Amino acid sequence: MFIGKIDVKTKQKILVTIRDIKKVKMIDMRVHQTGEDGEMVATEAGISLLTDQVDRAIELLKQAKARVTD
Repeated sequence: MFIGKIDVKTKQKILVTIRDIKKVKMIDMRVHQTGEDGEMVATEAGISLLTDQVDRAIELLKQAKARVTD
């Protein structure tokens, strides 16, 4: 299930989706590139998180953002 996208470059985006992997729901953030046919194609670059890992990931991203913006 598609949730949203983050524009990275003209032909590259990060798509956030919910996927079932071996009957377990996971939140997936994966880099997609525009192929020669104009369609977005998933690359191997990305991560899948269990729902109980999301809050920790958000916390760490906020800490990283704070350090970058200081």
